Amino acid sequence: MIKTFKELIAQICIENSINYKFLSKDWVIMLEKNGNFRFISGYKFDLNPHGMGLIADDKYALYEILNNQNIPVAEHKIVYNKTNNSDYAIGCNTYEYVKDYFEKNNNHIVLKPNCGTCGNNVFNVTNVNELNVILDKLFLNNYSISICPFYSIKHEYRIIMLNNECKLIYEKSLPIVIGDGNKTIRELLLEFNYNYFKDKLNDVKYDKVLSSNEIFEYNWKFNLSQGAISKKIENSLLTENLIKLAKQVCLKTNLKFGSIDIINTTDNKLLILEVNSGVMLENYVIQNPNDYILVKSIYTEAINSLF
Repeated sequence: MIKTFKELIAQICIENSINYKFLSKDWVIMLEKNGNFRFISGYKFDLNPHGMGLIADDKYALYEILNNQNIPVAEHKIVYNKTNNSDYAIGCNTYEYVKDYFEKNNNHIVLKPNCGTCGNNVFNVTNVNELNVILDKLFLNNYSISICPFYSIKHEYRIIMLNNECKLIYEKSLPIVIGDGNKTIRELLLEFNYNYFKDKLNDVKYDKVLSSNEIFEYNWKFNLSQGAISKKIENSLLTENLIKLAKQVCLKTNLKFGSIDIINTTDNKLLILEVNSGVMLENYVIQNPNDYILVKSIYTEAINSLF
């Protein structure tokens, strides 16, 4: 089985008589068929309008667009560096602005890069004294950051949409294990997601044996790249509602190919959390090797749609 994204794209191109070339340190794949050129940049296909692609990758802009279209969406507000004195930044470039937002949201918010991916540098903040430190850390490498309320989430789902059709849908489960009085945290995490945890549990803290029903939460984020696992959704009505919501996003934003993350909160609200203009399915295939053909067919259809 071909495992990497680049290998998979190369195979698809060969099978569909499409010339391809890796450029820009392999970050860009140039495709050519019958004299027509198309591009894949990272995991972003040359299908979405450029403006929509930028909006999808900008958490605050996406929130503004979806909220304006009356699509249920998790709130995101933008914060600029205190050194940014441009007119657009005034009022949302101070520590006091973030502190006020923190207090208005029950002293529990999430801070993250406004254009970040894969759950990197995402902070769950419950201590007001941490705000300044985290803001300074994030602004070392980011032009703007996003703040949002902490949502109590029961489940998170990902929907892969292509040409307004759902091609793949799954639930993401947090890397949380429950003790049985015999197994160590290490053993339980390896059972939960062996491929991810096989080389990440050297710390002695994972030697601890959890007592019966004792819970250990490795991570609070639903990213497959950070230990979460994917699973099928058994509830057909829920699946129908999730796809309906994802189609609204595509219709109102002109998204042609992307992944849509939807959360189900503990008060039973379905909210759009993020939209990704890049479609990365490598971690999904590692966890679901039997779906390799399905994933290949999604990328094949996306590439053929380019032409």
